[in-house]
Amino acid sequence: MPPAPPTSCLELLQAMVRFDSVTPRTSGRPDAEQPLGAYVAGLASGWGLAVTELHVPGGAPNVLVTGPRQPDAPWWLFDSHLDTVGIEGMTIDPLGAHIEGGRLYGRGACDTKGTGAAMLWALREAAAAGTAPANLALLFTVGEEARQVGARAFLERDLAKLGWSPAAVVVGEPTQMNVVRAANGYVRIRLATHGRAAHSSSPEQGLNAISTMARAVTAIEDQYIAGLDATHPLTGRSTCSINVIRGGSEHNVVPPRCEVTIDHRLTPGQDGELALAGIRAALDALAARDNRLEYSFDDVETAPPMGPELNGPLSEHVASVLNAAGIASTVHGAPYTTNANHYGGAGLKCVVLGPGDIAQAHTKDEWISLEQLQLGVQGYRALMESLPQA
Repeated sequence: MPPAPPTSCLELLQAMVRFDSVTPRTSGRPDAEQPLGAYVAGLASGWGLAVTELHVPGGAPNVLVTGPRQPDAPWWLFDSHLDTVGIEGMTIDPLGAHIEGGRLYGRGACDTKGTGAAMLWALREAAAAGTAPANLALLFTVGEEARQVGARAFLERDLAKLGWSPAAVVVGEPTQMNVVRAANGYVRIRLATHGRAAHSSSPEQGLNAISTMARAVTAIEDQYIAGLDATHPLTGRSTCSINVIRGGSEHNVVPPRCEVTIDHRLTPGQDGELALAGIRAALDALAARDNRLEYSFDDVETAPPMGPELNGPLSEHVASVLNAAGIASTVHGAPYTTNANHYGGAGLKCVVLGPGDIAQAHTKDEWISLEQLQLGVQGYRALMESLPQA
């Protein structure tokens, strides 16, 4: 039975949290976000807002909600993702959405269904009041927690067909209503070493891929990671770490394969292709000394850093609007990656902004304060009732 229509943003967020929308790569459900997307689409349509489902290959659709159109007026685009990280190990009911001590608890309450609920409620209010001087669009994206597939698909497949392009993009993430104008990107690599299986009673007959990987990891750490010195005043330093390792199948079989996942955070100004080349150079130097090393990059995922240059005037404008609305807001950078990196990479002016604290995101007892949620509605509506230019 569908939930009753919400009468407040708080009720809307409770309903959204009660949908299990764990990102497909974790849940194994390709359309994990579809029920939640259908729910917000139905609400928006019932409120008289235009709704369009946008196909995302291999998964649930993005949901685009737009307000009444105003010819020749610029466009605000707001973005909030529908998916969450996994729920295993949580110490609260992840889908309970219970309220206690001025907080709403549940997976996604902070990251980032709180921003989505606040954006949709603000859009509903602004559209009903007829107070927006610009066109308003809200994109609910899928798959942000794994590759940001929804934002990528929107930019690659849909934006050019809309007949409009946003003058400014606001990506919803928990920033305590501070404005993020720059953010680190990343390169993620699944590195495999290849060996030869043999019985463990005669290991010399095989080639141990785990042992080879141990030497490869040491080479990357000593020859590449140790030399990283890139920093940015807004986003911090570049980092690179080996965070997942898998290898072997039986206690008595020399492993023919081992793989690790490398997570490399890139500061604005760093180039992902150069980072890949640097890691490859460290491995090739090892291979020149050790003919037992055979390796491959089985998967590479990249997100560009978001530099501050394009977003400077927009970030100051957004902070000014928020402060005028009584919301204390400052401009800074972030070490993490969001959909904003892809909007910025496509040349769109973009900031990250939302209620909640990133410290609560992905935690075992995730929550958002009710005060922050209300500030989100207030702040987003203030932006919607302004033009997207200074």
